[in-house]
Amino acid sequence: MKKKLRTCLWFAIALGALALLIYKTPRDTFITAIKGIDVRLAVVAVVLQLIAQTLLATRWLLLLRANNIAISLWATIRLTYLGLFYNNVMPGGVGGDLLKGWYATHHSRPDQKLTAAVSVFVDRLVGLIGTILMGGLASLFVGPRVAYQGIQIRWLPWGIFVIMAAASIIFFSRRLRRILLLSWLLEKLPFSQTLKRIDEAIRIYRHHLPSMVGVLAFTVTLQGLTIVAVWVLTQALHFDTVRLVHCLMIMPIVWLIGAAIPVPGGVGIIEGCIAYLFCLVINPDNPPQAMGPAAALALVNRVIILYICSLPGVLVPLFGGHLPRADDMLKDMQSENETLTD
Repeated sequence: MKKKLRTCLWFAIALGALALLIYKTPRDTFITAIKGIDVRLAVVAVVLQLIAQTLLATRWLLLLRANNIAISLWATIRLTYLGLFYNNVMPGGVGGDLLKGWYATHHSRPDQKLTAAVSVFVDRLVGLIGTILMGGLASLFVGPRVAYQGIQIRWLPWGIFVIMAAASIIFFSRRLRRILLLSWLLEKLPFSQTLKRIDEAIRIYRHHLPSMVGVLAFTVTLQGLTIVAVWVLTQALHFDTVRLVHCLMIMPIVWLIGAAIPVPGGVGIIEGCIAYLFCLVINPDNPPQAMGPAAALALVNRVIILYICSLPGVLVPLFGGHLPRADDMLKDMQSENETLTD
């Protein structure tokens, strides 16, 4: 019952965010921007995004191979698209990351199942850190005109990166964990044994620092290619004032906010962030007048980058067997983890 109420709450937030965006968006400029889109450039954006998402599987594969987990490249590509499809197109009780974790355990040896499942979370975390770092670097080349009510947007990625880097250092440092009593606090939490096993599985990566640095550098390249696809969409909509460096700074902020607010599929949240941030660069002199075109970009991003480019993931459950229910997956993974610790 609580799960249903929580799901209903997040859907209500998504609908509220969408309603607010629709209310703020002038219909005439929105429709004009949509009608004027360059289809050829939109197709280029699709190709770039598909290449980036296929290479994204390679990043996850590097994390798995760092712990000697033998999952094939083809399997990681299929599971990556499966996760994208269920995260972006089919928001609901079965999340894409949960599906990836469950399927990954069934491609692993019994003693590697927990590490394989946790690698999905580590892959997402490394992706967020890499994109925020990229946003910070791009912000160095953005002028002071990109501001919201006097607040300089260009400093936001650096503030977020410092917080995430500090949290990562504390998490992986034994000395800091002792000083801050993190292990003691972990013992006091509900499901402490399960959390301890997950904690240990994540901390394994501290012994693979060169691999993690390589994965982080690879992330910047991959996410950069995705952002190039978004920039191509801005050019398809004829936003001449939007430069690639603007997209490199704004999209990491959008993705982080979308990840922090667990609305299914990021519906409403991602669109609102894109509209409110891109209107600052579409028309720096009068951002409210750019809400129509910015909302058009948000819609095109949702349809092309998130929906169309995630559709290959639907082939995995169609040709890969019966899709498990969320409750069954959680019970299955929990029983396997308990077996490993017996």
